[in-house]
Amino acid sequence: MNQNKITLAKKTLQYLEKKKLRDINLKNFLSNTKVPNMNNKIDLILNINDYFDFQLRKNLVNIEKSSQRDMLFEIMMARYDILNEYRTSVKNIINYFMSRPHGVLKLIPKLIESKILIATIANINPSGIQGVIKIKIIFALYYLTLFTWFNDENETLEKTMSALDKYLNNIEKVIKFS
Repeated sequence: MNQNKITLAKKTLQYLEKKKLRDINLKNFLSNTKVPNMNNKIDLILNINDYFDFQLRKNLVNIEKSSQRDMLFEIMMARYDILNEYRTSVKNIINYFMSRPHGVLKLIPKLIESKILIATIANINPSGIQGVIKIKIIFALYYLTLFTWFNDENETLEKTMSALDKYLNNIEKVIKFS
């Protein structure tokens, strides 16, 4: 991810700490920005998602190799920790899309890419029919747990960890990660 996109993601997240996404005047917001192809608010959100993926890769360079299930837990919690750094901004984004669910459809391809990244880091092969099924499960698992994260005001994210662990235990009964 280039520095201009990182700067724009940070600028957007900083803005969203105090103001709503709907209040962004795109032309004014993007003035003095050197990031091409930012045409709407969806592009800003996609850039933030790329920034979170960038942060995740950077934070997990030395992740301890263990079972796929344990790695998946660690990687997803690392992602929620990143979200937690920008809690107000992320909640603002989520609230924006709760009132505009049609906008989420434009995000889905990039969100799936993020789940493929999570799977790949956890040594889960995203290829083939089994891989597609596992990506769909990871996608559902991530967003189920996100709802817990949304209401988990504890800095240690105890409720989020507990929910993720419970969901992983239930999923393990149906599908093997290895």
